[in-house]
Amino acid sequence: MSEIENISKVETALRSQREAWREVVARTAQYSARDLPREAPKRILFFGVGSSHFAARLCAYALLRDKTRIRIPMIGCSSQAIGKEIFPQRGDWAFAFTHRGRTPLTLQALEISRRAGAFCVLVSGQGTELPPESVMQAPDLVLHTSPLEKVDPHTVSVTSAICAVTTLLLPARAAEEWDALTSVGDPNLENLRKRVGQGPSILLGEWEGEWLAREGALKLMEIARVQARAFSSEEFFHGPDKSMGPDQGIWHIQIPEDGRTQDIARLKPQHEIGIYGGSALAWIPALVELQWAALAVALNRGVDPDGTPI
Repeated sequence: MSEIENISKVETALRSQREAWREVVARTAQYSARDLPREAPKRILFFGVGSSHFAARLCAYALLRDKTRIRIPMIGCSSQAIGKEIFPQRGDWAFAFTHRGRTPLTLQALEISRRAGAFCVLVSGQGTELPPESVMQAPDLVLHTSPLEKVDPHTVSVTSAICAVTTLLLPARAAEEWDALTSVGDPNLENLRKRVGQGPSILLGEWEGEWLAREGALKLMEIARVQARAFSSEEFFHGPDKSMGPDQGIWHIQIPEDGRTQDIARLKPQHEIGIYGGSALAWIPALVELQWAALAVALNRGVDPDGTPI
């Protein structure tokens, strides 16, 4: 069997991400002001479940970081919060993230948003079939991401969803930043394997770093079968730190605003991933590195990274 044939589906997806971003940016750029409401949104809601929830949270942070944006409230949350903690209103824009367009809780949250009078956007992969009208009415806009992945661990689906939404809402600035991101090469997998070892027990981060940590922990569970936990940096030092054992490694997603960086440094993290710069998408390289790191841990552990075929 050739070396190419030995590459896992997860690695193939990771290596295709930059081309997927180019296609998503080009496709999303075809939308015009006519596809969106004339009036600016009162609020923008982003929601999903699992990786889609984390992508939704990260999109909210991307827009919050954009210095030129009109100060419209951004709310990232789980689909479960819609209608229970977060109540959509007329004039809101509601973005429902679901990689395959089938997550019942997310579709229900989108329907709640529609009934409240929000402008509804379904963010889903190419090839997604919309639910029948007996389940929900068609959204106002379907924002396609990458083609559907062939295995359950979502990687390119996550980054391409973020790419589509940020390009729609921050057209010129996001497109320019995604173009710069496509020029960054893939990490050296063998060197990464040496750095990450058998993987961490705990991932820490604050602000964007927290949701990157949670996505990284999920990828470690899905791809490498590692039972990793994720916490915000501040949350960790209010109880979870007491459960740390001598053999438990920490990965820290560093961000300048993380007030616990020095406290975490004293714990001697096994691996540190930095977020550099203050642009809207400065954390994308950290997200990609976490995806590759999960693959590296799987290879080190002798685990098949492809999980469950679709």
